[in-house]
Amino acid sequence: MEETKPAEPDGVPARVPPRYKELVEQWGPAVGVEEARTRWGKLVAAAETGTVTLIAMDTTASLGYPTWAALAPLDKVADPGRCPVWPLTSARPKLADVVLAATRFPDGAPQILTRHRRPVVALVAALTLVDLPPDGERIDVDAFLRSGGTITLEYDYGHPGSTTPDGDVDQEPIPERYIAHAKEADGSEIGQGEGDSLAEALLRLWRPPAHVYSDEPPFDPWGSRPDSDLPESTVRF
Repeated sequence: MEETKPAEPDGVPARVPPRYKELVEQWGPAVGVEEARTRWGKLVAAAETGTVTLIAMDTTASLGYPTWAALAPLDKVADPGRCPVWPLTSARPKLADVVLAATRFPDGAPQILTRHRRPVVALVAALTLVDLPPDGERIDVDAFLRSGGTITLEYDYGHPGSTTPDGDVDQEPIPERYIAHAKEADGSEIGQGEGDSLAEALLRLWRPPAHVYSDEPPFDPWGSRPDSDLPESTVRF
């Protein structure tokens, strides 16, 4: 008997695109727009308590790639005060439009969802959540500025890359990016964030964790040898 496979929910690509695999491993499979609309109240409540729900709208027919958004807590948005706002009751019937507004390249922006005019959760492009630092290492931009710190922003034009006359790559391309630097009042830099937009750079602003040094002896590629075996020209440390 031929094995039958369950059908994918409407709007969800049959396979997980490579760029979303990390998010699926962390938050579970994406749901389609219609399923998200049906479960809207529960998904919003889950986002309010810290759970991210991936929402996939397969647009491969028109754009050539699947568009995924994420229904997420407000702390996944660097500057929610500058983002478009939707009442929850209005966003539900127009969810496909909200997903597109959040993910449309290159001018997509997080969409803030409100209940009784109070921001509660956000719908963001799922890719902005990739490679986020752990919450314990992220710098709360608002709290940091209020405490006297400063954040400087810069734009790196990157590099298109180059090849030798023989066609070999001698310089890998470096993508353009925005960089945010967090500095204490005394000018010492305590964190940095990078991203494809200013919002992503601020969202990825983080304190590097303290280095953990191993008490294992350093690796000796030559094996253990007594000092008497070393040539006189060898520098001893």
